[in-house]
Amino acid sequence: MPHMKKYWRKKFKGKYLFLFLLLCLSIKNVDSSPWSTPDDALLKHDLQILTDAGLLNIPLNTWPIAWGDVAYNLKADNPEELSPETLLSLQRIKQRLIEQQMGGISANAEIKVSKNPDRIITFFDPVNVKKLAASNVSYMSKNLAINLKYEKTGAYELLDESHISLARGNYSMTLGSKKNWWGPGWMGSTVLSTNARPIKGLSIERNFSDPFQNRFLSMLGNWDLAFILGDIESINQAPDRRFTALRIGMRPKDNLEIGFSKSAVICEKGSGCGLSKVIDGIIGSDEVYDLNTFDYRVSGSMFDLPYAAYGQISGSTLSNSVGLFGLESWGSIEESQKFESYRVFTELSSSTCGIFGGQSKYGCAYQDSKYPSAYHNDGSNIGHPLDGDSIALSLGGILVIDDTQLYKSTLAIGRINRGSNSGYLFSQNATDFVNFNLGYQFDLYWYDIPLGSFDVGLGFDVYKDKVVGSSEKEPRAYVAWTNSIDLSQQKVRDFSEYIELIEVGDELIPQADPLAEDIVQFVSFNESELSSIISLIDQTAVDRGDTAFANYIPQFKSADEIIDQLSESSNDKSLSDYMASVDETISKRN
Repeated sequence: MPHMKKYWRKKFKGKYLFLFLLLCLSIKNVDSSPWSTPDDALLKHDLQILTDAGLLNIPLNTWPIAWGDVAYNLKADNPEELSPETLLSLQRIKQRLIEQQMGGISANAEIKVSKNPDRIITFFDPVNVKKLAASNVSYMSKNLAINLKYEKTGAYELLDESHISLARGNYSMTLGSKKNWWGPGWMGSTVLSTNARPIKGLSIERNFSDPFQNRFLSMLGNWDLAFILGDIESINQAPDRRFTALRIGMRPKDNLEIGFSKSAVICEKGSGCGLSKVIDGIIGSDEVYDLNTFDYRVSGSMFDLPYAAYGQISGSTLSNSVGLFGLESWGSIEESQKFESYRVFTELSSSTCGIFGGQSKYGCAYQDSKYPSAYHNDGSNIGHPLDGDSIALSLGGILVIDDTQLYKSTLAIGRINRGSNSGYLFSQNATDFVNFNLGYQFDLYWYDIPLGSFDVGLGFDVYKDKVVGSSEKEPRAYVAWTNSIDLSQQKVRDFSEYIELIEVGDELIPQADPLAEDIVQFVSFNESELSSIISLIDQTAVDRGDTAFANYIPQFKSADEIIDQLSESSNDKSLSDYMASVDETISKRN
């Protein structure tokens, strides 16, 4: 695992954390936040399904995503016309919005344990540490959000993802750090991902992606904006550096989203990082190391099969660009009543300069002569998890069982640091690799008491150093658990102003055709004799395994014999006696 530098440490008594975890065991998993974070594969899957179905028209490639923007733009006028997977995604998102209306004070606990943790950090949020215990306390009101997170992993104690955020008008300003992911990829982003620790500093986001009011600019559709100004930590005693990033995402058409990003390492701290340097980072300058990024995602259908093609290109110039490209599809499994929906994708990435020139330029990605290892925060690449000069082909997907269960899997093969450049920190030498993960996410309950959300899985890594000739084969197993508690819950947002928060009825979801053997056949017995009816009932009981009358031998009488017996004046059995006998027989059979 890349080197992690401590920036906050104090004595912390484990028994208090232990008591806090016990307190959280029987509480529903809720987490009050103005945004959805880039570590929830099911949420991304659901939002993409709704967007591709035309129910949601907001940019989805700039994470975190504001819950208010989702609520304001979610439309479902004719749910009876939607596909099964779209209805189920709509139901899950509406339920999440109901939960996200609540604020107040809440607390969260998290535990992760892994044997041979995953070094490749993707949107699936793999466990990348051997042991981790974390807890956080958050407060949210209508315009203010505060989160204080304490995290202990090995010898390090961190306050990552701690922040205070204030909303004013259509913008939020945040001091601290939080997770960001810019781009459409599942396995990585060439500009900003969760691979490195969150960047500490100032960030500004647009809360609602309303289109421009101008007649011409309105053609850009819904758009969002994000800006980051913060510090990135260097290693090997090098000075920390200042980092800026600006992104605009827009949706000019229902099936098309495009994004433009400008990120830069503008200076070393203490060397005159003034406003002019920030402006240089935004507009570009020879005095900074900057990346210009363009990404897109376009969706459609072919032979009734939905698909989306996406890509992302980053570089200081077009000839020195790196990139990734992907193709994905999704839907429901009509023959299965167990699985609700699925998504599969394939993704090709290259972090070697020259993807357009046809000739690879080793050592130029994510750094230059003035800023070696420029695009790193505490030893990990801010952009793509494989660092520079790497190439990989990935396959992956998720299989949704229900609201609380899903399977997820990824497979990646390729070569890391093909030029064996010392400025890339994932591996110092050219290394072939295979990375595989299979995980299962679920919520656990004891009767009706929630015990938390679990993520368990297996995997393996194979790394073969092409310079030294050594190889590593590392099987992996991991368990992650998280749960939350409301300490002071109050409703701070009313999303019902925007959408009708209703349940999607079961009657709207198409049901599978019943099997032929399950169809109940109704037969008329008007013309059958009583003895035939009784024999049929006996045979049905035997077929169903009813042994209550296994030793009983009935006395068969025809209808005429029964009528004659009833007609005899000396008969001591009346019709009511026969009816009582029938009732008694039915009661015994039940």
